[in-house]
Amino acid sequence: MHIQLLSQKIPVGISRCAVGDPVRYNGSHKHSKVCTQLLGNCFELQAYCPEVAIGMGVPRPPIHLIVSDRLRAVGREDPNLDVTEALEGYADTIAPEVENLRGFILMQKSPSCGVRTTPHYKEDGTGVLAHDSGLFAARLRQHFPHLPMEEVGRLNASDLRENFLTRVFAYDAWHRYVATDLRPARVIEFYTAYKYLLLAHSQPMTRALGQFVSNSRALPVEEFAYEVRGKIMEILSQLASRKDRTNALMHSQGHLKSYLSKEERAELALLIDEYRQGNKPLSAVLTMLRHYLPRTPHQFIHSQVLLAAEPAELGLCEFR
Repeated sequence: MHIQLLSQKIPVGISRCAVGDPVRYNGSHKHSKVCTQLLGNCFELQAYCPEVAIGMGVPRPPIHLIVSDRLRAVGREDPNLDVTEALEGYADTIAPEVENLRGFILMQKSPSCGVRTTPHYKEDGTGVLAHDSGLFAARLRQHFPHLPMEEVGRLNASDLRENFLTRVFAYDAWHRYVATDLRPARVIEFYTAYKYLLLAHSQPMTRALGQFVSNSRALPVEEFAYEVRGKIMEILSQLASRKDRTNALMHSQGHLKSYLSKEERAELALLIDEYRQGNKPLSAVLTMLRHYLPRTPHQFIHSQVLLAAEPAELGLCEFR
């Protein structure tokens, strides 16, 4: 697998109110400059508003989610207004479009679009039983369980934003390199290229994935590919810790030791340790590793996505 920097923007869905369209129930919007001005540098944003799409209009009666025989979207003032089937049906209708997206950014707390913060009320509407997905988002998750999804507000945090970028890049890479060629050899090649990046997100989960890959090749081709992709996306959803990143960087360093002088080995080891202590940025270590990379003939380390351009190096992790 040859690592390539992006040559075009990645298609990503987004709630319409987040791009500045006045489509909220009260005619307002929730424009996110982080999404449109920052993430828009590498994402081709495609906007959706399920409540408008099903004909509720702007302004419209507010709805909320209640737990009865099932999760239902009903009017906050008029419980006879029930748009449950309409919202889920809209998600079903646009599923062929969403299949071409590589991520989805959704408005937090929305009864249709929330990913994890939407209140689920008691049937009489008097108390909150849980905070979870909105109805539209939940239906999309049923169709696309591995699709990276995140809430607009959480993307203001640089670590969560970087994590979302990493997941979208990986999901896009899977579709570019693997989706049209599901042979186990191709799937394993993809997993191998991501191995050190996965280690930076979770060592135990990455080791478990390695065992799965080794022991499950007798599965039907499509099932094997589906399971590996799901486990990769699950691992990447874990925030990378400095400790686990340091471990992955030291693994990378090990492939270069035989090709470096004593002074160069010491300089690289010191830089990695300074990163571990929080005194040097990740980009400094990656730059030095890439500087030495041509010296080794081993294809494994040349293929590691960990050593490709990180979101931080694309200027997408800080925003003023």
